[in-house]
Amino acid sequence: MPIDHVDSWSQFGLSGVIIAALFTFVWFLIKEHRAERQEWIVAYREQTKLSDDRQSETNDVIRELASVVRESHGRRHQRADD
Repeated sequence: MPIDHVDSWSQFGLSGVIIAALFTFVWFLIKEHRAERQEWIVAYREQTKLSDDRQSETNDVIRELASVVRESHGRRHQRADD
């Protein structure tokens, strides 16, 4: 807990309790946000890796298609020359 000596806050009465509660609430929010942010980072990295893999596969397919088209185009010109 962020506040070790809650008893020392009792001298401030209700306002001390409210301040201690606010500190505790902010501490809890920061802790939860860090965990949530870590989940986002992991999910982002996984998604980026998946899209990189897909892009790589797509690039390979496009290269193969381009080579087939070039090869087909070259054959047509050879037939036309004959």
